[in-house]
Amino acid sequence: MRTPPDLPAAYLAHPFLDPALPKRQPALARLWMATWKDLRSNPEAYQRMAEFYTRPAGAFSERRSLARYFQDADVYLDDLLRLAPEDTARLLRVSDPVRALDAIAPLVETTFASESPRLRYEAQRKLYLAKLLFDIDHCRSVRDGLRHKEQWESLLKEIFWPGAWETGEVGLDAGFPVLRLVSTGGEVGIDVHLYRSRFKKETEPARDVPTPSGLHRMEESPLWPGLGRRSGSILSKMIRRGIGDPRFVHDLLGAMFIVGNRQQVYALERRLVRLLGGPLRFRDRVDTLQGERDRARLDPRSGSGFQVLKQIVDVLMPDPAGDSPYLFPVEVQIYPREAYLRTLHDAHYLSHTAYKRRQFLHDLLPVLFPSSVYGAVAREEMAVGPTMGPVRS
Repeated sequence: MRTPPDLPAAYLAHPFLDPALPKRQPALARLWMATWKDLRSNPEAYQRMAEFYTRPAGAFSERRSLARYFQDADVYLDDLLRLAPEDTARLLRVSDPVRALDAIAPLVETTFASESPRLRYEAQRKLYLAKLLFDIDHCRSVRDGLRHKEQWESLLKEIFWPGAWETGEVGLDAGFPVLRLVSTGGEVGIDVHLYRSRFKKETEPARDVPTPSGLHRMEESPLWPGLGRRSGSILSKMIRRGIGDPRFVHDLLGAMFIVGNRQQVYALERRLVRLLGGPLRFRDRVDTLQGERDRARLDPRSGSGFQVLKQIVDVLMPDPAGDSPYLFPVEVQIYPREAYLRTLHDAHYLSHTAYKRRQFLHDLLPVLFPSSVYGAVAREEMAVGPTMGPVRS
């Protein structure tokens, strides 16, 4: 089917979030209409469809309910609206009739038969958000994320950290002393002031906060308290970046190094390239330390002074189901110490919560709460600035 040239990128990847789907993609809308009519006239067909949505072919396991994913779709939107002023959040809150629905059939019925445009859209949106949350939960790279993190840490322990010694200085985190990687092959020595790795679904990481007495770590309120920090971050990224398949979220696993200076950044890059299989294993390199050429490849909501060298490295993992190993991606970020500290002291971009608010305001709000359904929301009230208070709990 043909796609209209003016279709927003998010709706191209996620057509069921588009309130104008029947107009912009009529063939897809007709397919859904035919399915709805079949469900209404043939309850057995609905039961078969729902069963094989959750049960693999040939498996005799008990059919699982999708109710949890429909409930999580509502909770995800509740979590997002914590970033909005209370009056705005109250206007955008999921309507009670749609919140009460937790099965495919009544949501499809509401999507096509409700007299309210808002209820029709909210039912359509809930169906699709639940589908994405189900996909994330059943994605192999997400399911194996903690195993991949363990493999990455084991790899560094085997080939990277041996020979490193403590300099006696305290790193940026009181629990991490500065480690010196000795010079090899004519390269400069490297002082690692901080190292961390994280799995996107595992936790909401602590943030570094500068204070007069030094750098401290502070846990902000979790961004996805209702979802138990499960899938909100992955889902938001898929919507913002127009990613239709969670397998293509390549920064599920990330590693961050903060080193002494810019010279050490590139020395560390070369060392990692040598140890992790050579340049062919690395891709999507972004370098904002040497100028503005790569800045457009960063998230557009990143601070203007954000300086980093980052890229994806593909790491081999033994496959318990076969003789051949497979690859998983790790996003490696390397910062020089002073540039990292300058970023933290940039008042406009200091708060990670403010960064998330910008993403919500510019990338998620127009897609998930379209003005054609909800009317004009006073976005100026949501502009990130010094008058904004903390995220509501």
